[in-house]
Amino acid sequence: MMIDDDLESGDLSTSAFSQEGSGESPAEVDEGQPNHASKIAVQENKAVGRSRFIMLLVLSCAAVGAAVISFVFTVKAEEDDFEAGFRSVVSEVDAVINQNADNMIRAFRQFSVAVTSYAVKTDSTFPMVTIPDFERRVDALKTKDKHDTSGPISVTFLPVVRDMNERILYEQYAFLNAPEANKESQIVTGMEPNTGEYVPFIFQFVGEGDNSTILPSGPDGPWIPLYQTSPTLPSAFFINWDTAVYPWNMRDLMVMDETKSAVMTEIFDLTSLLSEEDQTNHPTSVFNEPIMTNFSTNAKVGGMLQAILSWDIFFKNLLPDGTPSVYAVVRNTCNQSFTYEIIGSEAFYLGEGNLYRFSDHVDLKKTIILEAFHPKDELNLDLCAYSVDLYPTNSMEESYQTNARFLIAGIILLTFFFTTITIAVYDLTVKRRQEKVMQSHTKTERIIDSFFPSQFRERLFEEDSDSKGEGNGDWRANKANVEIKNINSTGKQDLPTHEDIPELSMKKPVAEYYDSTTIMMADIHGFTAWSSVREPSQVFMLLETIYGAFDTLAQRRHVFKVETVGDCYVAVAGLPTPRKDHACVMARYAHDCLTKMSQVVHKLEVVLGPGTSTLGIRIGLHSGPTIAGVLRGEKARFQLFGDTINTASRIETTGTPNRIHISHTTADELTKAGKRHWVTQREDLVFAKGKGEIQTYWLQAHHSGSTARTPGSLEHPEQTEKVPLTEYSIEKADPPRSQASRVAETAGLVKFSVSLLLPHLEQITALRVAQGSSPTPSVDSSSKLTEVASIIGQPGGALDQIKDIIDLPQVLAAKINSADAVLSNNVKEQLRSYLSQISLIYRANSFHNFEHAVSVAQSASKLLSRIVAPGVVNILTGEKQHDLKGDQELHDHTLGLASAPLTQFAIIFSALIHDVDHRGVPNDQLETEEPSLALLYSQSIAEQNSIDIAWRLLMDDQFKELRSSIYSNEEELRHFRSILVNSTMATDIFEKSLAKARKNRWDAAFAEQSPGVESRNRKATIVIEHIIQASDVAHCMQHWHIYKKWNEKLFAERAEAFRKGRADQNPTEGWYEGELWFFDNYVIPLANKLESCGVFGVSCVEFMSYAKQNRVEWEKTGKVVVSELSKKYCS
Repeated sequence: MMIDDDLESGDLSTSAFSQEGSGESPAEVDEGQPNHASKIAVQENKAVGRSRFIMLLVLSCAAVGAAVISFVFTVKAEEDDFEAGFRSVVSEVDAVINQNADNMIRAFRQFSVAVTSYAVKTDSTFPMVTIPDFERRVDALKTKDKHDTSGPISVTFLPVVRDMNERILYEQYAFLNAPEANKESQIVTGMEPNTGEYVPFIFQFVGEGDNSTILPSGPDGPWIPLYQTSPTLPSAFFINWDTAVYPWNMRDLMVMDETKSAVMTEIFDLTSLLSEEDQTNHPTSVFNEPIMTNFSTNAKVGGMLQAILSWDIFFKNLLPDGTPSVYAVVRNTCNQSFTYEIIGSEAFYLGEGNLYRFSDHVDLKKTIILEAFHPKDELNLDLCAYSVDLYPTNSMEESYQTNARFLIAGIILLTFFFTTITIAVYDLTVKRRQEKVMQSHTKTERIIDSFFPSQFRERLFEEDSDSKGEGNGDWRANKANVEIKNINSTGKQDLPTHEDIPELSMKKPVAEYYDSTTIMMADIHGFTAWSSVREPSQVFMLLETIYGAFDTLAQRRHVFKVETVGDCYVAVAGLPTPRKDHACVMARYAHDCLTKMSQVVHKLEVVLGPGTSTLGIRIGLHSGPTIAGVLRGEKARFQLFGDTINTASRIETTGTPNRIHISHTTADELTKAGKRHWVTQREDLVFAKGKGEIQTYWLQAHHSGSTARTPGSLEHPEQTEKVPLTEYSIEKADPPRSQASRVAETAGLVKFSVSLLLPHLEQITALRVAQGSSPTPSVDSSSKLTEVASIIGQPGGALDQIKDIIDLPQVLAAKINSADAVLSNNVKEQLRSYLSQISLIYRANSFHNFEHAVSVAQSASKLLSRIVAPGVVNILTGEKQHDLKGDQELHDHTLGLASAPLTQFAIIFSALIHDVDHRGVPNDQLETEEPSLALLYSQSIAEQNSIDIAWRLLMDDQFKELRSSIYSNEEELRHFRSILVNSTMATDIFEKSLAKARKNRWDAAFAEQSPGVESRNRKATIVIEHIIQASDVAHCMQHWHIYKKWNEKLFAERAEAFRKGRADQNPTEGWYEGELWFFDNYVIPLANKLESCGVFGVSCVEFMSYAKQNRVEWEKTGKVVVSELSKKYCS
């Protein structure tokens, strides 16, 4: 360093700092008296000394003051963080516990409505009602194990018998039905059928214990007999036991008669009502849900669903694991309380009363009102209302206390201390260093730093300086010959001059020869097929993310990144700084890249869509001499030349995805370095262009069973003990996917689907704001829209709702302000929830499944994003079509599709639901298998069924805010429905009447030349149908590997149907010819239509190109493919 050089050379020996404390000046007169200059020097030294003392004192005071202030502020910040963290926990607990309570009440309410609906449909009259499959219906609600607190402990159906006439009828009905119903439940649960001693009348127990007897209940009603219960009774003895003996049951019945709402009781000891295995000492309450006799406003309570609940269910899984503990004290207005400690996802019951004992944090108490358990006490019966008091614990406070207070204060003191020591040196050198730094920075540009190694960059700068100083850059004119760097040669040779060859460069080449390097070439496997279904922005997002991560690893490993060519990444070790361990360094770097690749693609799948995580990387390494230098010209680049890089390319291209393929030379280098255990010889010889057959190796090892860093591992270049390198290979068969992996995959598809729909939903909101209308409908309007949606969504009505012309909005996209595109978190969550439920309705077919629906939606989204307008340069011809004359021309040219976010949303929405509940067979087979569906839908059974299921789910109350965001008035509702119907029905390409109607609509739309609104809407309608059709078969117009993948899935689905007797024909028969027919008569004509409509620009060229390529490839290899599929699925 410059400072060290200065110190060693003694340049600072005469400085003022070196003379501090001296009593003499450097120069004295002969008589020993100081001259004038010496006096000034002494005075200045004293002044400097005083300044230094003052500076030291100020710095010391400032250091102590800053340390104290930082300590105080750090403590205060930790306290603020602690309180903020507690508030965050309170907010999360508030949201989750109330949501859990609401979900439970909603589940019981749906159960109650289902019972009422059953009674109405079967003309049953309460209390003479038996709930069919009772044990199965409550199975999702009740607890299977006493340690599992995910639901109620027991659920009981209690019919309400109000007078003696009803009692007589009920007892007769129960005598005929109750024992048999209990017996059926016993069979369902695996019990030995046993009706036991059935009591044929409503009775009460008189007496206690073994002395108790049964007597008929009194003559005055109402009576509330026990009829059906889960867990199932071991015998029918307890049927007809009158639970009206419990005062709270009668009280709750009065409340439900008045409010028709559920009631949560106070906390009881319900041990006597539970079986021995279900008994618990934790607080329990009774939850009563009314079952109405019918759906009229004056209906009475015909029965109750009574659940015994442990309060544990409301505190389990409230918080993520690792969250500091909090105390939860549950209180009710009946003067009861009990305490839980919540630690992450676990909750521990501590006992009755408020057991919180940390007095320091009492003032931080936060109260959560359990809204679901605040009953409507209109009869003044002193019902219990519940709330939860949350308190932080000392462990939570300690989790926010760190050593930062001491660390920061110490750092400040040390900083001031070292600042004081170094300020003198800095004062002497800052000017000189600053001048040199400024000179260097004026010559250096960031882009040059990223393109050239420092050694070559400096040579470029030196050459630039020399040429300016000499005025002549021809180095050949100044030197007759130059020395060529070579490990084996020191000779010289004469070089030609500019006079000999006029084209000869006038500048000295910036190049070097390196005799020992290792080059890595890495290519993304599956990238071409993957990119064929993505937007350009998504392609670059993938490449920049992956290669950016590789760049970071290269800096860490001191590997030099040379360039990227397409999806190929080139790096080298051993230059520009030579190093003996270049092969080991590159091996470790290649291993790092392999690991990072797997991590990155899995994380990107949520953003870039399904199939991203399946991308692999093929890596090749080769060692040898390399020529490196700056190839100057219009765009100067640092590049490598020679046989080594050519061989590295051959090694990479002949490798296997997700493995590191190395040459014999690299293997020798690793062996010399003591890393022979990293290398495994490849079994087969590799044919490399220009090399013939060569022996290559894999860089790999077996799993060691430990993840610890040990000597010799790839993570530590300085250690030498043998530790194996993780082997990566996709040649081995993948293990069967677990349920968890399938759930995770579906969750990823749902997230990606949300990302497709959300931008359009936001634009819908922004468009309404631009129009000056309310983003959501009013209460009255919402009620009316619900009625209209119910009417137009009647099952079986989709076929009659297909329109020849759908009116598109006339508002232009230019009027939309993206700043207004704001959606509430509730809407986003409801969209995610809706798509999650849709994904669960999809069946586990090989082809017609949720993954395919997401793929169709992705293709539709890509087509919609490719909508182009006149004035865009044709990338094939380079010619500009014509200039835009305004927003209206853009709107008209794109048929209004570019200006209609609701239309775009509806198209992608249709793609996601178009195969909901698909049974894996064509409509003609479905008509045979499902006569009830065939009776409801005259044709296009699967498509109409999908529309009705998706529509019915969307109309559920839980998606109220989502519906309001999609449509805010009747016009938008009907437009959304029309797009949904036309798009989904368009996917039935084999229904002849619908296909003929679509052909007629296309001919009518593009035969007329009138520029009017009706003509534009007619064209837009048929284009929308063709968008969804093209998206549905987009795999035929994408890369060959994509087509093969989905073709195999469809074959597998048809083969499974054939094996199960659901299809008459083996798919092997005619599959090859059928695909050719499909290309010639549907896919290619469809691509032609998309191109002829003039809306989608270069996408049509891309679709047509892939379609023709796949058709040619299928014609050549299809028979072999079919043979392989037949062996795989039909043997």
